[in-house]
Order: sequence, then structure tokens, then C-alpha cells
Amino acid sequence: MHYHNRILLLIFNLFFSVLYGREQQRSYKEISALFEGYTENDERAMVFVNLYIEKAKKDRNYKKLIRGYEEAIYYTKKSARKLLYADSTIVTALKSNDPDQISRAYLGKGIVYYYNRRQYKPALDEYLKAFKYSKNSEDDYLKNKVIYHLGMVKSYLGYYKEAAGHFEQAADFFEINAKESDDRNIRLNNESGYFNSIYRLSTCYKNLKFYNKEDSLITIGLNRLHNVSELSAELGYFQKGKGIQLLRKGNPDGALEHLKLSRNILIRNQDYASLTTVYFYLGKLYWAKGNKTESLNYFKKVDSLVNKFWFVTPEIRSNYEYLINDSKQRKNSKDQLYYTNQLLKADSIINVDFAMLSSKIYQEYDTETLLDERRKLVRDHQIIWYISISAGVSIVSFLIWRFRKREQKLTARYQELLEKFNAQKDISSFDVLSSVATGETSLYSLELIDQIKADLKIFEDRKDFLKPNLTLPIVAKMIGSNRTHLSYVLNVHFDVTFPTYLKALRIRYITNLLLEDHKYLSYKIEALAKKCGMANRQLFTAHFLEINGIKPNDFIRKRQEELKKI
Repeated sequence: MHYHNRILLLIFNLFFSVLYGREQQRSYKEISALFEGYTENDERAMVFVNLYIEKAKKDRNYKKLIRGYEEAIYYTKKSARKLLYADSTIVTALKSNDPDQISRAYLGKGIVYYYNRRQYKPALDEYLKAFKYSKNSEDDYLKNKVIYHLGMVKSYLGYYKEAAGHFEQAADFFEINAKESDDRNIRLNNESGYFNSIYRLSTCYKNLKFYNKEDSLITIGLNRLHNVSELSAELGYFQKGKGIQLLRKGNPDGALEHLKLSRNILIRNQDYASLTTVYFYLGKLYWAKGNKTESLNYFKKVDSLVNKFWFVTPEIRSNYEYLINDSKQRKNSKDQLYYTNQLLKADSIINVDFAMLSSKIYQEYDTETLLDERRKLVRDHQIIWYISISAGVSIVSFLIWRFRKREQKLTARYQELLEKFNAQKDISSFDVLSSVATGETSLYSLELIDQIKADLKIFEDRKDFLKPNLTLPIVAKMIGSNRTHLSYVLNVHFDVTFPTYLKALRIRYITNLLLEDHKYLSYKIEALAKKCGMANRQLFTAHFLEINGIKPNDFIRKRQEELKKI
């Protein structure tokens, strides 16, 4: 048996070597023709893509090698492998020392993070790198792709007016180039860019309540994409937009038709992020129709996709409010607790993501853009010096005004926080809910609940929350309980999840130290993070901002300014 297997393996290797040798003799165009007929994420194409990559490596042709890795990203199904190929693309692009290729490589990795993994923070990091390398590029298509994807992040953050500007610019460029190009593939790429841009622009208009503009763009998309089979995903987006629009206008039957069409298209295209939104609106629609069974079916589909891919947007947040209300009506405390935890997790992710992304995009994109504009004005100074001076004064005035507004807000927030800590003597205590529904208290005995509350008070008084690497099971063991009981008491009787409970204790503790002992004001952020049991400065900064509503650096600066006045 083993002998026969070895013979078969030898024959297969010989056959593959002959085939590989023949394919290597083919041109890049001939090899690419072998995989271009496959659809996205179809890994059968990878046999031929790998031949293309190996040929490019052998020829030491960086440009072709980058193309090969980009094709591998397109045809590989798993997002983890897409990221590996994206890294290879970046390494090769950096070797080529071509800013356009480097920009495209970073953009490609950002797209994998955004669309395939829904990880917005790393996506933004890659987009910003792509933007920096594309600034001086003569490739307008590349520059507008970067602009489009930065618009996506701004739209996600809720900066709809600014995002609309990005999408308007991109849409104008892609539309003109689609009309001017004779090459079918180039024309199709520009058409895809155009329709995606106007769809995203329509969502900005919807959120800005410019409904007439939104309606106009959706009509354009549906009319022009009706018979374009290559852009089915884009058609699915406009069907979704039309369904949401009709639901808003009080036409549930029309909305249902378009949302179902969108659902079917998005399932075929495996666009689960957009599908989650469609499921949510189908749930809302059936809820309004009084079909509670079908409604809950779709709301649970949303939860299933959130658990599988863990991407959450403010638009679908209320999905959990419907499920919580249903659980309350059914008096099912187990479901109510589960969906409450899901909602708290969603809020935590949204709040942290938004704080980090918003700060980064303004620091690394908008500030850089403003500085570029100022540098351009300086270069033109000798020609139109009076315009430059006027513009410079306006910019400086605006920056001063924005700085003062920010300082006013920081001062107000600092004073609010100071008053809160002066009024609150015990900084490591949580208010216990005064009353809890009878249906929920019956899960455990009052004696058990009171014991856990008492043990938590000891845990807080001993400052055991300052120990690093604490988890729910570890803390439960420390107080002589178990994770289920502890989680129940925290969620139901303290109205807080374990992660929020822990970070609130730590942040309150370190904030009190900064107020009471002046030496801590000279500590580095890393040292403060370690002092309160947190792993690094990034986590500490994010949690400090979340709990106190102000960054630690700003808080320390305000405290130092106050002490100088005394």
C-alpha cells in the first residue's frame, strides 16, 4: 500500500513539474488569461496566480510581482491569508521604491482590514500611509481611490458633511474617466468607483436629511445598474438604499421588495457587513407590520453575524434594544441578560473606535492637509502675496479660534470632573441599584448576592483591582465566588459589565492620585498605566478618555495650570 502511494506521489510530482515548466515558459499575459475568468475569493484561480508570482520572482520583476500579490489578495478566500499577501505586496513595493506602488500596496491592505475584517483602526492606519505616498502622485485614479476610502472612514465616524466632500470629488473623477476610456476593464473600474461613490454620497445625504438629493442618486444608481451584471454588488447597495428610503416614507410593501432583492444579491456576493444592515431593516419592517416572529428571526440573524464577524455600527445598535424589549415581555431573564451584554459590548466597541479613529484622522489627515495648503500659499507668495497674507491670517485665526474652543471644553470638563471627585469620597465604590425586577433576583438567593457585594467591597478597599492581567474568572476566584455569579451581580445589581467595572475602578483610582499627590503629575503615561494595572499607554489613554471624558495628558496639564494659580 505504501509502495503504491509513493509511486502515485512520484507520478504527481513529475506531472506537476512538467506542467509548471511549461507554464513558466508562457508570457505574463498568457498566464493571467488563465485566472481572469474566476470570480473573487475563488481559490481555484490560485494555481495560476502562483505561477504568475513565481515567474515574476524568477524574473525579479517588481511590478509584475506586485500585480501577482494583488491578484492573490483578490482570489484568496480567508482574510488572514489576504493580509499575508498584502504584506508581501508592501514589502515588494518598498523594494521598488515607487511611491505610487507603495501607496497602492498600503491602500490594498487597508481595504482588507476595512471590508474583510471590519477592523477600522488598522484600516485607517493603512489608508493614511497610502495618502502620504500618493500626495505627489500624477496617478489621479490612485489619489481618488485613497480619497474615497478616507471618506468611508469619515462617514463611519459620522462626519457626513466632510465625507460627502470626499465622495463628490471621487464621483466626479470616476464618472469623467469612465466616459473617456475605451478600455473595457478601465471603464468598468471607473464605473465601479463612480457608483460606489454616489451610493456612499447618498447615505451621507440621508444622514444629513438632504432627502431629495439622496432620492436622486438612488434613482440614478438603480436605473443605470439594472442590466450591468459585472456590478451586481453595487446594485445590491442601491436596492438596500431604496428599501430604507421607502421604509422611511411609510411604504413597507415597496421597502420589503427592494430589501429582499438586496439581501439576495449581497448573499451571493458574500458582503456580510452590508447584509447585516439589510437584516436589521427587514427586522424593523416586519416589527412594524406586526409580524413579530419574522422580525425576531432577522434581529437574531444580525446578532449571529455580529458574533461571527464582530463588526458593529451605530446604525444597527438598536437591534439589541428590540431583542431586550422582547426578552422583557417574555420575562426571559437569561435572554435579557445576554442581549444586554451584547449591547454593552457594542457600545464599548463603538465608543472606543470612534474616539481613537476621530483623533487619528484629524491629527494625521486633516492637519497634514491643512499644512499642505499653507505650504502652497507660501510657494505662491511672490506672485499673489496679498492673497497669501489674507489666507494665512484666516488660517491662523481659525486655528486660534479652534484652540480656544477646545481649551474651553477641556476646562469645563476638568471642572466637572473635579466637582465629581470632591463630592465623591469613596472613589472605588459603585452605586448598587436600589431595586431589581423580582424575576431577576429569583435567579440566586439574596444571601449569595449580598455576600458577593460584601466581597467586592473588600476587593475594592484592598485595591486588589490594581493587580495586572485581571480577568472575570481570576477576580471571581479572588473573592471566593465563580464567574457566573459575579457576572450576574455586576450586570444586574451594579448595572455594569466586568471590563467596565474594572477600568472604572482603575481610572478613578489614578485620577484621585493625580488630584491628591502632586508627584504623580510628573509621571509618564506609561508609569501611570502600570500604577493602575493597565498593560500599556494606549489602553490607559483610551480608558481614561472613556471614563473621564478627557485625555490624561490634557487632564494633567489642566491640573498643573490650576496648581500654578494657587
